[in-house]
Amino acid sequence: MLPIPNLDDRMFEQMVQEARKSIPKLFPEWTDENEHDPGITLLELMSWMTEMQQYYLNRVTERSERKFLKLLGISPREAVSAVCDVAFAGLQQQLVLPKGTPLHAMDQRFETLDTVNLVPSELEKVLVRTETAAGDFTSNNHAKIAYYAFGPEARKGAHLYLGFDRALLEQTEISIFFKLFDRYPVRVGHREDGTTPMISSAKVAWTFAGAGQQGQSESWLPIEQISDSTVHLSQSGELRFQITSEMKPIALYPADDRSRFWVCCTLEEDGYELSPKIEKVSLNAVKAAEQETFSEVTAFDSSGEPDQSFEVSSYLAYNGMHTVQVQDEQGHWRDWHIVAELEDCEPDDLCCQLQQDSALRTTRLRFGDGVNGRIPPQGSQRVRLIAYTAEFDYGRFVGGSRGLPGQTFEISRGRMYKPSSMLLQVGYRPRGESDVVWDDWQSVDDFDNSKSTDRHYVYDDAAGTIRFGNNEAGLTPPKSVEPNIRFLALQAGGGVRGNVKDGLVTGFTNTKGVRVTNPFPARGGLEAETLTQAKLRVRRELEKPTRAVTGEDYEAIAKATPGLRVARVKAIPLYKLGMRDYPKVKAPAQMTVVVVPYSESDKPKAGKGFLQTIKQHLDRHRLLTTELHVIPAEYIKITVHAVVVMEPKHKDEQRRIMQELRLLLQPMDHGQGSEGWRFGRTVYKGDIYGVISRIKGVVYVQDIWIDAEGTGFHKDGAGDIHIPPYALVYSGDHEVETISQTDL
Repeated sequence: MLPIPNLDDRMFEQMVQEARKSIPKLFPEWTDENEHDPGITLLELMSWMTEMQQYYLNRVTERSERKFLKLLGISPREAVSAVCDVAFAGLQQQLVLPKGTPLHAMDQRFETLDTVNLVPSELEKVLVRTETAAGDFTSNNHAKIAYYAFGPEARKGAHLYLGFDRALLEQTEISIFFKLFDRYPVRVGHREDGTTPMISSAKVAWTFAGAGQQGQSESWLPIEQISDSTVHLSQSGELRFQITSEMKPIALYPADDRSRFWVCCTLEEDGYELSPKIEKVSLNAVKAAEQETFSEVTAFDSSGEPDQSFEVSSYLAYNGMHTVQVQDEQGHWRDWHIVAELEDCEPDDLCCQLQQDSALRTTRLRFGDGVNGRIPPQGSQRVRLIAYTAEFDYGRFVGGSRGLPGQTFEISRGRMYKPSSMLLQVGYRPRGESDVVWDDWQSVDDFDNSKSTDRHYVYDDAAGTIRFGNNEAGLTPPKSVEPNIRFLALQAGGGVRGNVKDGLVTGFTNTKGVRVTNPFPARGGLEAETLTQAKLRVRRELEKPTRAVTGEDYEAIAKATPGLRVARVKAIPLYKLGMRDYPKVKAPAQMTVVVVPYSESDKPKAGKGFLQTIKQHLDRHRLLTTELHVIPAEYIKITVHAVVVMEPKHKDEQRRIMQELRLLLQPMDHGQGSEGWRFGRTVYKGDIYGVISRIKGVVYVQDIWIDAEGTGFHKDGAGDIHIPPYALVYSGDHEVETISQTDL
């Protein structure tokens, strides 16, 4: 970003003096420089005009800065709500919590983000069994101390067992949350909506101990998996599944004190780049966000057929007040009446029936068949169920329009409303009709691009107002003697206050005896972005590549692959795996990207899922004419044999020399301030001489020879090791012989 110059850096007197000093050089015949001279008057006039122009040019107001940001496609972001995982315990029977169930952390209100079935079971034991060991990590799970899900090496055939005090309910959707350890030096690529889904390099299978053939209790049966946001335990997330038949209790070592009901996760295909470490496994858990919903809208597609019904699982839909809307053939919305029985309706009556299931906490909307009640017309998103709180019944009406241009209406102050959650409607009565029809209006940042027919409004969160257009830039709402402007959807929340500590989300009043808590702090809450922060974000986004053209573009985009920890990337243009004599020989329109995942191994190896995820991500950014190849790094083992002459008191420093060689010949940075060995860089004997010679006590290096193991390298006559461009090196078992200077 170019620095902003100070344009208003000269005053009137300075400009006049500079102009008068230049007169003898430019016009020697001009000798009268007194103030009565017309030329001096013109100089003073031009200096005054220049000073005024510089003053205004140097002033960039906040409004101007917002317009400049808009030209770049940027607007300050709204406040973001904090999110946390909450777990429920103490249930005596099954309980369904619909989406939007309120929770409390002191004075902060949270709402669940999904509908969850709570089952009356408790997680009692967590076991990990591998080929060589078996461990009970129940205490680790309670204390949130990380443990390996399949052992440090995560080999095929390892098992993770979850033991419950009672059988999980059959044919019931059950959710288990897994919080994985993620405090590694390399961060996970940020995931946004619409990004490429992550593909795991490993594969797990879930089973439960149930009754097999002839009533055998030790038969492991597959569970019916509904969703797995953990992606085979590659990241924190939720597993949703169903138990298909009766569970049977069994005793498993080392928790064989009594029989329990077990669910088993088996590693069927290994290949994790980073062996998963679990911090917490939680049954009956769901995500919750710091927010308060006053009114929400659920839309449905109409088939145009008789006897249509729609179902929704939502806290407001079950406990709040309701309005039903259907869009007519002209595109206007009409309120339909909610009746007790559809049989009481005439064929042309706009009526529907609302039914609620107290066990499942669901709300069902039923429409007529053309004989008892009109049929909603066919179309996408043409039926709406609006649910709102009783307190918001009156507050949802903003006011009545006077039909004047530029009208402003004040809404409740002191609340941080989310502009993205707003849905505003304006109503009017068509000529010859007694019913009010409603139209949706869209929120915009300003009216710059609004036409005279656009139903737009501007929400000012600082002033707590909404403003309408003037019939030139934005349509003016039609005049009405009664309130005809209302909110259909409105939500408040966001800010850093929602980032509460762990254990503070405890308020839950739906059922007595049920406890709720958040095992980990709520994170992600942000205040609304200021103009200064938005300008800084513009600088960062302008520097971020969005199209993969150069090698640096490919490396930056690959390293930011969502959901992955990419430690190192090397883009090799005009190269295809298997080529020889590169870069003398080049392959047109080819790009090879070599990736190294973050790992605790000395030789991090990217699995097939890791490579496929990066390739899919790069495919969205590459040029159509470029053929892309994503490959793992090749590792060449380097073993150094050296004879070193030392000072007598440093004769036994072989360990120090080998340590320095390992630090030099490493593929990854291990906290030493260097990235690691450069891709494709030749291992010269001079590198080894230089490292050893810098060690304290070394007199000189008498002899060095280097051995290498791997594929694709060659050794020249001087003893240097030339490695391919996609390769890195790692240390073998170096052999160092030290000789005292006095022994020569």
